[in-house]
Amino acid sequence: MEVLHQKIQAILAQYTGRSGIVIINQNTGARLELHPDMVFPAASMIKVPIMIEVMRQAAAGLIDLDETLEITSQVQTGGAGILKELRSGVTMTVRELVTLMIILSDNTATNILIDLVGMNSINATITSLGLRSTVLRRKMMDFEAAKAGKENYTSAADLAHLFASIASSSLALPPTHSALMLDILKRQQVRDKLPFYLPEEIIIAHKTGTLPGAEHDAGILFVPGGSYIICVLTADLAANYEGLQLVANIGKTIYDYIS
Repeated sequence: MEVLHQKIQAILAQYTGRSGIVIINQNTGARLELHPDMVFPAASMIKVPIMIEVMRQAAAGLIDLDETLEITSQVQTGGAGILKELRSGVTMTVRELVTLMIILSDNTATNILIDLVGMNSINATITSLGLRSTVLRRKMMDFEAAKAGKENYTSAADLAHLFASIASSSLALPPTHSALMLDILKRQQVRDKLPFYLPEEIIIAHKTGTLPGAEHDAGILFVPGGSYIICVLTADLAANYEGLQLVANIGKTIYDYIS
């Protein structure tokens, strides 16, 4: 991957800020890593381990994916998503909330799920998975907690491990739950980063994240003959549009290299 490494370095040289990148060829195990253990504000990438904990508790019979929960005005929160726009009293199943949390990065759905499975349980599962830099310390849009220093964090290495585990169904979950997670990730609606320049027919199961000065995207790219784990995290950007361009250009460069 030396040629790819040089091309990505050339892209990074055009932008300000810092970045963490991990690319893994799932067939050969070949890896490209740039600052894999650098810690970043997680933004919505933290929703991937939340989804895993929901599936773990569902598989253990602690919760039911088809249980319905009410969306009240007390839990509706701002930022990304659609639930904040709906009337109070709408009900959604846990399965639907997980789907919205991932494909639309819905913050209301995320906070409801954090309450359902528990922040401590999510962090315990994060630890049990061997993630060294990932932690959930606050709910979505909790600016007071953020001001108090309670930020959510992750790294490209941690996310690469998560997505590789999802791709290989090695999370000690029933096949149905592993397949459900992969299916939801494949239905991602936010496509302004890694898949932006990719052909429409190319499948990528991924999750994005955005904060002021930070743009992230990570997931599993499916190509003829195999798949690649790709994780790109950025922070300290001069402007977010630069992060969008950077990650999109890296996605195109990786795809062109593979092709």
